[in-house]
Amino acid sequence: MKKIYILIALTSLFFVQSCDKFLDLKPENIRVVSTVEDYRDLLASYMRLLKTVDGSQKPVLGGYFIYPNFNVGSVFAYRSGELTINKNSSSYYDATLGEYKTSAVNTLTWMGTADGIWNRYYSFLGPINMIIQGITTAEGEDERLRDYVKGEALVWRAYSYFKLLQYFSPYKKNEYGVPVYLKPYEDPGNAMPERKSQTEVYKQILDDCQEVLSLMDRTPSTTWNCAYEPRFIHGMLASIYCYKAMSVAAEESDWQNAIDHADKAMTGRSFVRDQETYNAIFDAPALQAFTNDEFYLRMVDGFNSQIVDVAGVYYQTSTTSQANAYPEPELYALYKEDDVRKTTFFRTQTDGSIIYDKYNLSASPYPWWASGGIIMLFRTAETQLIKAEALYRLGKTAEAKDALDFFKTGRYLDIENSYTESDLLNEILKERKLEFYHEQDAWWLDMKRTETRMERIVNGTLYVLEPDDYRYCFPIPQSEMEKNKKMLQNPGWDEINL
Repeated sequence: MKKIYILIALTSLFFVQSCDKFLDLKPENIRVVSTVEDYRDLLASYMRLLKTVDGSQKPVLGGYFIYPNFNVGSVFAYRSGELTINKNSSSYYDATLGEYKTSAVNTLTWMGTADGIWNRYYSFLGPINMIIQGITTAEGEDERLRDYVKGEALVWRAYSYFKLLQYFSPYKKNEYGVPVYLKPYEDPGNAMPERKSQTEVYKQILDDCQEVLSLMDRTPSTTWNCAYEPRFIHGMLASIYCYKAMSVAAEESDWQNAIDHADKAMTGRSFVRDQETYNAIFDAPALQAFTNDEFYLRMVDGFNSQIVDVAGVYYQTSTTSQANAYPEPELYALYKEDDVRKTTFFRTQTDGSIIYDKYNLSASPYPWWASGGIIMLFRTAETQLIKAEALYRLGKTAEAKDALDFFKTGRYLDIENSYTESDLLNEILKERKLEFYHEQDAWWLDMKRTETRMERIVNGTLYVLEPDDYRYCFPIPQSEMEKNKKMLQNPGWDEINL
């Protein structure tokens, strides 16, 4: 069997490499990876918040890690309108002129790039592909562990390509998918892959998910794994089909598939209106290892790390920070008084002003010193709201309302009087908006798939984001365009000097 030599000490090159450079690194501290256990350790070191075999969360190999770009809240919050630029910040606002500076104008007019997200995902996919390929023939007789490791890696590959599609592909142009790597060694440093169609990328994503489900039929998940868990997979699939259902790659069965996977993900789960329970799921200092019907996978970040860092995003008075944490009054008014989210998400200051405080930083008198946050991928609130929307899209309005009411039991006391929209679909989308306020990319991706139009006045000029606007996806990084002569830039961005 071919042995693979892996770096134990990785460098920050992983965070700046183009997707065709992820293996073009100089060795430091070589370890032979040849057994099933070696691949388990390798996967655990790349995803440091995954559990190792003994249940601990310490890294297995070295101190530098590659993992998907989970922490994208600040990237999308300005684009969606969840955050505004802090006018107290001299870095972003010229108080003398009464105008936003150039960097703030670019942010507010949806002209930002996301090169780091692109690089991080493709850097992550390199070793993930190596694990998927290598674990198949790795030495060892523990076939259950082999399935766990391969299944876990397949989940993250599917997740990564799904996110790359959402961020970098126009919603209505099939030929502009993303490059797909399935093998670890494909002429590293010189590869020039073409963009796959979105239909092809979705097929790969769904094939990977189906392979995971087949592995689970043979080897059910136990305690070692993290994302190799049936409810998480079904929750992710519900989200994939929901996003795909109105895209250029849509198929007639998408909405029903979303319902079917939502039902499987939600089996045995319920929503209970309890303020303490709801607070706990967003409490960053709380222990990671507790279960709750509200999520499948909860990743908690500690001090000064890179997976989640909410402190640097939500300052409201600093003269250097970018964000203004005061919510829009119109949004705040949508939360009913008996809504558990209103208590969890917001805090009243001594001067009577309301600030956003979703991750319970208010325990500190100096919240800007705090760090950390919570990531809950495809949590059950999203799954249930997807089911409600899918039922509505299929014309099953009575069932859609029942599904929505089932969710609302965990938020309101008076369900019937919680409705503020005359249209059921708008009510479902409103609940998504209230539920996922300041939660990663949820608002932005809902705007993209529902073709939302947005207007903003910045420095006295009106800017308009049209449905299916080119700015609903990020440009392919310029470094990638220069290295890969087969790469096509996204329409609209190809006319801009980045």
